Parts: sequence; C-alpha cells; structure tokens
Amino acid sequence: MSEWWHTEIVKAIHQVGLIDAHYLLYTMLVMSSFIVVNDVVRAIKKRESRTGLTPSQSLELTIDGSKKRQVKTYISEIQGISGRPDAVILEHGFFIPVERKPIGNKVRDRHIAQLLVYMRLIEEFEGKRPPYGYLIIGKSARKVKIYNTPERQRWLSIQLDEMKQIVAEKTKAVAQPQKNKCAHCKVQDHCESRFSTHSPLNSTHAPSQEFVLINPK
Repeated sequence: MSEWWHTEIVKAIHQVGLIDAHYLLYTMLVMSSFIVVNDVVRAIKKRESRTGLTPSQSLELTIDGSKKRQVKTYISEIQGISGRPDAVILEHGFFIPVERKPIGNKVRDRHIAQLLVYMRLIEEFEGKRPPYGYLIIGKSARKVKIYNTPERQRWLSIQLDEMKQIVAEKTKAVAQPQKNKCAHCKVQDHCESRFSTHSPLNSTHAPSQEFVLINPK
C-alpha cells in the first residue's frame, strides 16, 4: 500500500511540474506577443509623426522608397516637365501630392513651386485638378496646406518660362548665393559666385530645382 501511495505522489508531483512548465511557457508567449504588438504600435505612431499624416485623415496611396506602394515619376512631354512627389494620398476624392522637407522650419518659394509642379502633373495624368497639396516641414513634421490657386499657377508659369530660357541658353542665369548653403557646398572653392560679404549677390537664396525640365524649347 505504501508503495502505491509513493507512486501516486511521484506522479502528482510530475504533473504539477508539467502544469507549471506549460503555464510558464504560456506566460512567456503572452508577454512576447505583447512586446511585439507594442513595438509595432510605436513604429506606426513614429511613422505618422514623421510624415505628419494619419490614416484617419487620408488614404495613403503611394510612398517614395516603399517597396509595396512606390511613387511613380510623372513625365509630361506636353508640359516639358517631370517630377516625383514624396507621397500621393487620396483625400476627398482628389489625388493630393505630399512633399517632406525635414530640414528647416520655413516654407520657401521653391517648396511651393515644387508642389505646384506636382499638382500640374497629377492633373494631367490623373485627370483631376488637385485643390491643394501638403508640405511637411521640419523635425516636428508640421503640415502646411498649399492651395492650388490660379494666381500661384500663373506665378509658376513665369518661373518655368525663365528656367526654360536659361536651359535653352537664351538668357543667362543670375547666381543668388546664400551663406548657409554655400558653406556646405563641395565646389565653393571653385565657384566665382559663392557667398561673400563683399559680393553684391548675397541677399537671397537661389531657387533649387526639385523637378526636371524636359525638351526645353
């Protein structure tokens, strides 16, 4: 009889050990799953903060650099321009271009011109004129809505015409160096127009070309 009790007690201890092991394994799996989900949520929030856009505000269609939702490059032979926005979202039935400017906290004319070019291209290729676009400015990802007004498009046409004249060598480009930009330029030692306190061309910043002119006439 004592041997029977001894055997049963050993079996019971063994079963308790199995239960504890299974419980411990289950607890570890639950904790691991919680950590993974928490990391995913943090990554999503960080991405939303970086882009300045949230899923509740818009439907993200394309993202520059994404393998699944790649942004296409718009090339217009008709307008003689091409461009590739950082992202395109669908908002209120319109294709809206988004451009990210992580450095600096000010909206520049060149940023507005770049976004207006994208809106022109989207209108041609998507068949619907975007009423606005978004600039995401600075490290805080401040979102600025740039409206696609007729006045701004006329201003853009003047800028594009001037650029086409320069590319076609019909007019000469006038350098407008900026101190901060020139300080980091790799060819400043060989540039006659680099920023100088004695230079008459040190008051404004030359517009950068974030889009491309094709077949200028």
